[in-house]
Amino acid sequence: MDPSFDDVWAECEDLFVQARQRLASLKSPQPPHVVQASVNALFRTTHTLKGMAGMLGFPRFSQAAHRMEDIFDLMRQGRLRSTDSLIETLEAGIQALESGLAELRRGRPEPEDYLHAIRRQLGELEALARPSEGAVLDLTGLLDLPPDLLKALSEYERTRVTAVLLAGMPIQGVSVRLDLATFDERLRSISEAAGAQGELISTLPLEMHDDRDGLFFLLLVATPALEAEGLGTLPEENLEVMALADPDRVPASLKADPGPLVSPEPAQAASNLPAAFPQDAEVLRLPAQRVDALEARLMAVAQVRDSASLALREVQDPGLARPMAMMGEIEAGLLEVQKALLQMRMVKVESLFQRIEPMVKALSRDMGKPVRLSFQGGDLELERSLLGRLAEPFLHLVRNALDHGLESPAERVAQGKAETGSLRISASQRGQNLRFDLRDDGRGFDLARIEARGIAMGLLKEGQVHSAEDLHRLALEPGFSTKERASQISGRGVGMDVVRAEVEGMGGDIQISSEPRLGSLVRLSLPLSRAVIACLKVRCGQQTFGVPLNHVLRVQSSLAPVHGGGRIEVLGRDLPMESLQACLGLPEPAGQQFFVVLRQQGAAAEAGLDLALGVDEVAGRVELLLRSLPELAHTPGIMGGSLQEDGVLWVLDPEAVMGLAMDSLMKRVADV
Repeated sequence: MDPSFDDVWAECEDLFVQARQRLASLKSPQPPHVVQASVNALFRTTHTLKGMAGMLGFPRFSQAAHRMEDIFDLMRQGRLRSTDSLIETLEAGIQALESGLAELRRGRPEPEDYLHAIRRQLGELEALARPSEGAVLDLTGLLDLPPDLLKALSEYERTRVTAVLLAGMPIQGVSVRLDLATFDERLRSISEAAGAQGELISTLPLEMHDDRDGLFFLLLVATPALEAEGLGTLPEENLEVMALADPDRVPASLKADPGPLVSPEPAQAASNLPAAFPQDAEVLRLPAQRVDALEARLMAVAQVRDSASLALREVQDPGLARPMAMMGEIEAGLLEVQKALLQMRMVKVESLFQRIEPMVKALSRDMGKPVRLSFQGGDLELERSLLGRLAEPFLHLVRNALDHGLESPAERVAQGKAETGSLRISASQRGQNLRFDLRDDGRGFDLARIEARGIAMGLLKEGQVHSAEDLHRLALEPGFSTKERASQISGRGVGMDVVRAEVEGMGGDIQISSEPRLGSLVRLSLPLSRAVIACLKVRCGQQTFGVPLNHVLRVQSSLAPVHGGGRIEVLGRDLPMESLQACLGLPEPAGQQFFVVLRQQGAAAEAGLDLALGVDEVAGRVELLLRSLPELAHTPGIMGGSLQEDGVLWVLDPEAVMGLAMDSLMKRVADV
C-alpha cells in the first residue's frame, strides 16, 4: 500500500479501538446522557470510517460503514433501544469492518459484503425501527416554547425530545445573554457544563425585543433538575433556568416502558463519563522513527548521567552530597520521560480481549455450544504493533478451542461435565515476556489420533516412541490436520500453522499441553522490547537486587537468623526458605532475618507453590526502566539491570530464581 496513507491506517485503527470501548460501555447501566454521548460518538466514528474508505478507494467498505452509521443514527434518534442482542450485533459489525480493513491493508481484494454474517440481524433492526404506516411520533409540541422556536428544531433534535419524554425524563431550558466579543468561547463553556448535568439536545439562538446588548441563546437539556451554580455563568450574562417539558404530560397510550431510570447527582455526572473518552482531546501523530530517535537520545543522556554519578561517588567528598541529590532528581525526571515515551507505544491487553469477546459469542451461538468466557490480566500493556499482529493468531486459537476443543452440550452432560463449556484467557508478565494462556475444559488433544495421522503423513516414523510434547507440537506443523475435511469454523493445522508463524515472527514461542477429557492449554510467550517495572529493592552483601513486585506475596522478618534450607511460618503456613546467595552461587551468610515470600504465577500459583527467599536487607520499593544487558543473556536468575545512584541494580527473574531455589533445596537434602 501507498506509505503516504500510513497516517490514515493508523487513525482507522484508533477509531476501531474507540468504537470497541464505547460499545463495551453500553453493556453496563449508565445515565441516559452518557449512553447518548456514546451512541453519538459511535455514529461519528462510522461516519469518519465511511469517508476514509472512500478516500482510500474502497467503495464496498464505505457502503458497509454507511449501513452501520444508519443503525447508530436510529439509536441516537431513539428509534432503536439499546439491548444485549443489539449490542452483540453492533460488536459483530464493528469486528467485521475491522477485520476487513486489516485484509485490505494486506493487499487483499474487497469482499462482496463485509457485513454478510449479520445481514439478517441488520435487516431486522432496520424493520423494527421503521414507524408504522409512515407515521412519525413527535412530542416537541409539549415544549413550552413559541412556534418559531419549535420550527427551528432539526429532525434529530425532534426525535431526541420525543425519545427522552417517552423515557420519563424532563427537559429543562437555560437562557443566557453573551457578549458579542466572547460569545463563542462562553457558549462552548456553558454548553459543556450543561452537558455534564444531562443530555444537551439543542442550542437555539433567541431574538430578544428589548434594549439589552449581546447575543441570546436557549439551551435544551434533558435532566431531572439543573443546577444554575454548576454552569459557571457570569452575573452579567442574565442566566435563567426554566422547566420546558414535563414527561407526565405525555399521553399514557404513548408512554414506553423504559425501566427504572437513575439519574446521577449533577456533581457526579461528569465523573460518570468513562475516562477513556476525553472530550475534545487533541491527537498528535508522530512517525515511529522520531519516537525511536528520541528514546535513543534519552538513553544516551541517561548513560551520561550514570557515568557522572559514578564519578562523583569515586571522589568521596562530603561536599558533593547536594550534587548527588541533584543527580537523583535527574534520574527520576529521565525515568518519567522514558515512561511517557513508552506509554505512547503501549495499549492495554483489554483492547485485545474486547476484540475476542463478540467473536466468541457469535461462534458459541452458531455452533450451539454455550461457553463461559473469562479474561484475566486486561490491565497489562503491550506495544501497539504487537496488538495488531496478535489479532489473527487469537482468531484461529479461539475458533479451534470452540470447534475442536469444547464438546457439544449433550456430550459434556454424558461425561458428567457442566453443559456450559469454559474458555479462560489470561495475560501475565514474566520478566521481559508477556504470556498469554488460553485454557478450555474440553476433550483435549487426541494424541493417539495425532500420532496415527503423523505417521500417515510421513511426519513420524512408525515404531518409534513419541513424547506428548512432540505430538502436541505436531499440530503446529504446516498442513497438519486430524480431520479429513476442514469445518467452516476452523481447519486445524492451517490455523495453528498461522499462529506459530506469527508468534515466532514476533520472536515469541508457543507451547501446547492437554489432558484427555480435562481440556487444553495453549501458551504464547512474547518478548517485550521495553518495560517499566516496579521492584522490591533488596541487598545481599554489597550487591543490590530488584524483585518484581507482581511476584512478591509478603515481606517478613524473624527475631533469630534462619539459615538456607530452613523453614519459616508465613500466615500460618510452613514454607521452605532458601538464601538468595545460594540461588545465585554467591557466598552464603551465617543466617538471615529478612524474607521475601515469592509466589509463582499461572498454574503453579493455583497449586500454591510459595517460597521464602532470604535476603540481608529490604531497602524499599523502586520503579525503573528495565534494560536487557547482553552480558547477562545467559546468567541464571537475572533478567536485566538498571544503573542506580548506588551502582547497578540487577533485576531478578522470579520464576528462574524459584527454580534455582528448589534445585538448591533438593541438593541440600541429597547432601544430608
